[in-house]
Amino acid sequence: MGKRSVGFLIVAIFVGMLAGNIIGEGLSLIFDNLGLQNNVVQKVLVEPLHEYEFFPMRLNLVILTLTFGFSIKFNVLSLIAIGSAWYYVKYSY
Repeated sequence: MGKRSVGFLIVAIFVGMLAGNIIGEGLSLIFDNLGLQNNVVQKVLVEPLHEYEFFPMRLNLVILTLTFGFSIKFNVLSLIAIGSAWYYVKYSY
């Protein structure tokens, strides 16, 4: 991995996961506009394999209320993008 830090690897994997999900959502919109709902390609590439959801937590301060929560979706395209990001980090420079 050279002189790259673990933090750089984590950021690259996060960006890869984000890019894969964006590409997947774009393909989903294209399939929906073309009238190709529920085809094999959409089910394999676009639909989430796993979805992790951390429900919102509220932190009520007297003058401010904060809400924290997020969800993570993994599909085949995000896994391919994570692999590409790892390959880039490992073999770049």
